[in-house]
Amino acid sequence: MKKEKERGIKAKFNRNADYTLIFVLDAVGMILELVAARLMSPYFGNSNFVWTAIIGIILLAGSLGNLIGGRIASSKYPRYIAYILLLFASVYIAVTPLVDTVILNSVKELNTSTQFASVIGSIIFFLIPSTILGIITPIIMKEKIGDSEDKGKESGKITATIALGSLVGTFVGGFWLIPAMGTRMIFVIIAMIILTIAALLKPLKTIYDIKIRSATVIVKILVAIIVTVACFKVGLTNNNEVISIDTEYGRILVEDGFYNGQPVRFYKQSGAYSSATYTDDEFKYDLVFEYVASYDEMFKFLDVNDVAMIGGAAYQYPKYFISHFPNKTMDVVEIDPKSTEIAKQYFYLDDLLADYGTDRLGLYNDDGRLFMANGDKKYDAILNDAFSGEVPVAGLSTVEAVKTIKSRLNKDGVYMSNIIGALEGRKGAFLRAEVKTMQQVFKNVYVVPVYRHFETDQFINWMVIATDNDKYVPKKVVNVKINDEDIILTDDYNPVDSLVRTEYFD
Repeated sequence: MKKEKERGIKAKFNRNADYTLIFVLDAVGMILELVAARLMSPYFGNSNFVWTAIIGIILLAGSLGNLIGGRIASSKYPRYIAYILLLFASVYIAVTPLVDTVILNSVKELNTSTQFASVIGSIIFFLIPSTILGIITPIIMKEKIGDSEDKGKESGKITATIALGSLVGTFVGGFWLIPAMGTRMIFVIIAMIILTIAALLKPLKTIYDIKIRSATVIVKILVAIIVTVACFKVGLTNNNEVISIDTEYGRILVEDGFYNGQPVRFYKQSGAYSSATYTDDEFKYDLVFEYVASYDEMFKFLDVNDVAMIGGAAYQYPKYFISHFPNKTMDVVEIDPKSTEIAKQYFYLDDLLADYGTDRLGLYNDDGRLFMANGDKKYDAILNDAFSGEVPVAGLSTVEAVKTIKSRLNKDGVYMSNIIGALEGRKGAFLRAEVKTMQQVFKNVYVVPVYRHFETDQFINWMVIATDNDKYVPKKVVNVKINDEDIILTDDYNPVDSLVRTEYFD
């Protein structure tokens, strides 16, 4: 009687544990896919190419895992084999954040296309662990469906569990884990979870295994929590020269270094340096990057008083604008609230607000296009410096977006957009497309070089100025040859990633 009771308890434990394994396994797989983009974005950006590479390799890994898992399921000891593989996967994932910088920098130095580099990075870090995760489900499915009297019902329950696990993993990873903690902490959590899954996967021999296994799982969960909290606190109190902070929009790196011989703090996101500040107190509101000064061209068109800027990052130009032009106001629209916090803490934005007050500088954490569409305040000038790495924000590049921006300008107002590209060849595909797009909305569109010396095939910054104002023509305007092959960007067709990334194929 006692043995029959024990067998019943073991059978019930195994049945519930198996569904839990499948659920957690697929949740972990989705979290790993989401965090993969954060791991690679500082090196290759956050474009569709990076996402495509990650999704493609993880889908390939899942297919390989299912295929291998089906073969292992027919072996003599499938659960023990899966147990060993999961232990290896947990170690592999735990080591990833320790070596990612060296490996991904080496891949980047290959000077190949973003597409190829993203695929190589995805293969190195995610093919093996994702393949192992894909091995487990066929093993459990064979056992459960083979022992079930109603195979159709059992198949449906397993499939539903897989889908629900993926759904929960997507929401937990995207809405909570990634915004709440850094990429490295999440890798620690995933490694611990896989260790726990491995413990649950081992077959039971006696009723006492249930108690031992339950205690093991509890200990591993506690260790995961302690390690994660400890790492997270270290990350929050990091006083080193390089600070890495994950937000819901990407990873931001704050680095101290030198620029033109002066001590400078850099703001890096999605693989590109997008803003900076001098750390010398005397120069902390001055401009570091030369291209930013080109925004001052707006004052030559008309008497500019009210300005809006889309894209704050480290608030380099807003600090300069408020500190150098008295009685003028600026509203800055930055989509990432964490970016504004970083600017206050590390880039002297709080100092600026203390020195000059809050009346002249409006801070808005919102999507730039939605801000323009939903408001009614008019501006003399609207400045666009919104990027994801070196890739412009696609939603701000279309005819419809430009029309929305123009609707927020006063009469004869000026729209200025910082664009990275070249004047000639395939490297200039996006610049030409954006100029052609703006020409559909504004009477005058000028391209102004932001550097004293440049080559027409250089992939560099250019200031594109759009206005209906005829009173002034910039002195340094360059001629951009638009042809029939250059497209007009619309909400329906807007291949910004492809247009910008053509520089890799010359």
